[in-house]
Amino acid sequence: MSTQYYMMIHPPFHTSVRDILPPDPAVSPVVGIMLMLTVTLILAAIISGFTGGIAKTQTKPPQLVFESSMVNDTYNPSSSFLDIRVISVSEGIASRDLKLITEWKNQSRQPNRCTITPNSHNVGSKTYPLGYGSGVQTGVDGASDFGNFTLLAGTRMNVNASDGDAMDEVLTHYWNQSPGGITEGTPIRIQFVHIPSGAIIADKEITAEV
Repeated sequence: MSTQYYMMIHPPFHTSVRDILPPDPAVSPVVGIMLMLTVTLILAAIISGFTGGIAKTQTKPPQLVFESSMVNDTYNPSSSFLDIRVISVSEGIASRDLKLITEWKNQSRQPNRCTITPNSHNVGSKTYPLGYGSGVQTGVDGASDFGNFTLLAGTRMNVNASDGDAMDEVLTHYWNQSPGGITEGTPIRIQFVHIPSGAIIADKEITAEV
């Protein structure tokens, strides 16, 4: 018997079946593709759930409708006032979550702008405009500081020139200057900004009366 024939039918002791049989892939291509698709679908579901959760946690701003009037009584300046009346809200809105912005331009078109933040004590220990009526837990003089009441239908916010520098803090100290102040027909823009969402939830332009 030739040596070559002997080696074919009696392989060496260190030769394994794996050395004799043809190589076979560990995972077939079909199974590999299915695994990749499964992983992709799982990742897509995780990302979708994550982004959906972020969207749901974003603060949805409430809705607010109001009316307002401003009178600059040139004959009796202490009777001048700015009054804001809430007509409707989508839900009760805490004034601590709001900024009030007023803006007007004088005859020379120079802008005058005020931003009132909650509990900023813009006049002594008080924060104007003061709240009255619905949603207000009355404090001194039956009113409550801006930042300490809730806006509901029927809530009023008021600033009166008889209250020291209150009008100056809400309409700038130029409001009653002559010339250059607020006159008959001066447009005054009033905005409410919802602090948690950063959205302007009410924006209205009114016309001053004298």
